[in-house]
Amino acid sequence: MLKKHLIDIGSCMDGSDWIFQQDNAPIHQAKVNLTWFKSQKINVLPWPSLSPALNPIENLWGILARKVYEGRKQFRTKEQLKTTIIKSWEEISVEQLRALIESMPERIFEVIKLNGAKTKY
Repeated sequence: MLKKHLIDIGSCMDGSDWIFQQDNAPIHQAKVNLTWFKSQKINVLPWPSLSPALNPIENLWGILARKVYEGRKQFRTKEQLKTTIIKSWEEISVEQLRALIESMPERIFEVIKLNGAKTKY
């Protein structure tokens, strides 16, 4: 996913001056991933352990899941599910992605206001 889409999406969002955000999930911290980021000269935002879930990707997964399972859709094969996921992903607009990113100041303010407690995000 990173190799296929990340650089194009990042360039589309803010040219070449952008920082990738991810949490400390073990798969994100795999040596192969960190090496790839470094080889591609992609800046990754340092993320503290046990931090509040601010990452807008969580919201993006929710948008994608709602599209995939719209109308309580069920799938008989893995291929049907895969096809629907790809189609649903392609329907997510750059504007939706930008809105998630632009919500970061409000997300951060909310965490500060609530002293790190659970937010509406």
